[in-house]
Amino acid sequence: MTGKLKWGAAGLVLGLAVALTIPSFAQTTSPPPVSGGTSTERSVTVTGTATIKSAPDEAVVTLGVQTQAQTAEAAMQQNANQMSDVMAALLGDGLRQDDIATAWVNLYPNYSDSGLTIVGYTAENQVNATIHDMGKIGRIIDDAVAAGANVTSGISFQVSDQSKGLDDALRAAVADARSKAEVLAAAGGASLGQVVSITEVSAPSYPPIYRDTAQAAGASTPVSPPTVETEVTVSVVWALT
Repeated sequence: MTGKLKWGAAGLVLGLAVALTIPSFAQTTSPPPVSGGTSTERSVTVTGTATIKSAPDEAVVTLGVQTQAQTAEAAMQQNANQMSDVMAALLGDGLRQDDIATAWVNLYPNYSDSGLTIVGYTAENQVNATIHDMGKIGRIIDDAVAAGANVTSGISFQVSDQSKGLDDALRAAVADARSKAEVLAAAGGASLGQVVSITEVSAPSYPPIYRDTAQAAGASTPVSPPTVETEVTVSVVWALT
C-alpha cells in the first residue's frame, strides 16, 4: 500500500513538472531586425509613374439603326430588317461574326406636343464593330451607312496587345519612385535601405478616344488614329537607414 502511495506521489510531481514546462513551448521571440539595423518603423513611401505610348492597331466603331413607326411592333420589325443589311455590309467588308457585338437595343414611345398621347414608337439597335485593318475604317463606315446605318457613337482606338511595353513601364515607374525617395531621404538626413513593398496602384487601361465620324460629301470618311497613352503608377516603400 505504501509503495502505491509513493508511486502516486511521484507521478503527481512528474505531472506538475510537465505542466509547468508546457508554456515554454508557446513562447515567441521578437522578429529579427532588418539588415543594417533598421526597421520598417522608419520608412519612406513614394509613388512613381511612367507612360506607355503605343500606336493603336484596332478601332471599335459604334453604329446602328434608328427607325420610327406608329406601332412598337412595326418599329422593331423595320429596325431588324435594316440592321440585318448593316450587319451583312460589315461581314462583307471582312469583319468576323465575333468582331460584331450588340451595344444596346432600345424601344421607346413618342408623344405628341401635349405629352399626353403616344403618336408612335422609336426603335434603336447599335453594335460595336471591331476593325483590325486600320486602313479600312473609313470605307467600312461608309458601307454601313449605305446599307442603312443612321446613328453612331463614334470610334474608340485601342491596342490589341495591352501588355506590350508594360514591363518597361513598370521598371521606369519604380525608377521614378526611387529618385523621389532618395531626395526625401537625403532631406531627412537618412539613406534608402531595403525595399519593403511594391504595389501597382493603377493597372494599365486604354481609355477610348473618340473622333468625329461625319462623312464628307463625295469622300470616304476621314479617320486619323491617335497615339494611345497609358499611365502606370506604383507605390514603393523603402526602409530608412
